[in-house]
Amino acid sequence: MKFVVIGAGSWGTTLANILANNGNEVILWAREPEVVAGINKDKKNPFFVSHLTINENLVCTGNLSEAIEASEYGLLSIPSGFIGSVLEPEKAQLKKLKGLLNVAKGFEKGSGRRISEIICDILGVKQGSSDDLIACLSGPNIADEVAKQKIGASVIAAPNEKLSEIYQKCLSTDYFRIYSQTDRTGVELGGTLKNIFAIGAGIVDGLKLGDNAKAAYLTRSLHELVKLGTALGGSVSTFYGLAGLGDLVTTANSPLSRNHRLGEAIANGIKVRDFIQSTKMVVEGVEATRIAFEWGKKLNIQLPITEELNSILFGDNSPQIAASNLMKRSLKAETE
Repeated sequence: MKFVVIGAGSWGTTLANILANNGNEVILWAREPEVVAGINKDKKNPFFVSHLTINENLVCTGNLSEAIEASEYGLLSIPSGFIGSVLEPEKAQLKKLKGLLNVAKGFEKGSGRRISEIICDILGVKQGSSDDLIACLSGPNIADEVAKQKIGASVIAAPNEKLSEIYQKCLSTDYFRIYSQTDRTGVELGGTLKNIFAIGAGIVDGLKLGDNAKAAYLTRSLHELVKLGTALGGSVSTFYGLAGLGDLVTTANSPLSRNHRLGEAIANGIKVRDFIQSTKMVVEGVEATRIAFEWGKKLNIQLPITEELNSILFGDNSPQIAASNLMKRSLKAETE
């Protein structure tokens, strides 16, 4: 099969290489001329997962229109904030693809729309219709580990079950196992909401609150994720799967997680804006926290952890006071 992979960051490059290793024809689109030259000449991405030796048959280009035109299926791996600016000029070509798999996580700034909603709107496609050929991939996946062929798993969801299965077969390997399902809403929500709680997990670790506190925090975080996620249309079973619990466990514990690192930095007195400027990378959990906080108010759902994190990220609350506030809440049944 012929694929265009849009975005040559760590995840896009890693997945493009898997597709090529599995015998598919792959064109990888990159913004940076240095990445295009590095991949085509040296079979290395000079900026991301630079240890990865890229398949000889993978081609990198800076011409997105030509790459899409030469392909049957697409894979999208760019931050949520750039989806519109990248896809809008190419929507006529994108409509000709047999499918488009989004592997990025995040909400649209301001509106809080999921990425599949943004793509469907750009393409003029009704969600869930026969023309809706948008899939998403999410799970406990640190790109660097997958690039090093460490064992892992993920899930692909699309309203069109056959489309999920096509991508599932093309991306599965003996070290990267893909599951398929149809709850795209739940998979997208789980993959994005967990970033909120990964920031808090970093704060717990940064404050050295201990293993008991970390376990309690993650358990109650999952409770909030399920409560909000189901209210927004996701399935409970999805949130207890790879895209919810699985992704939360990895992101909340990995030193490679940007959201977790931000939490640790906050616990050590570093300002959010200073951390983001120093990493020069998008930390999706920050905007996700604001959006989830607003959803909680709109839907009248109690989200105490989200509320405290929002007050830290966008207010003047301290991590220590936030932790104290959570512990002093009125006593409740565990299911509340």
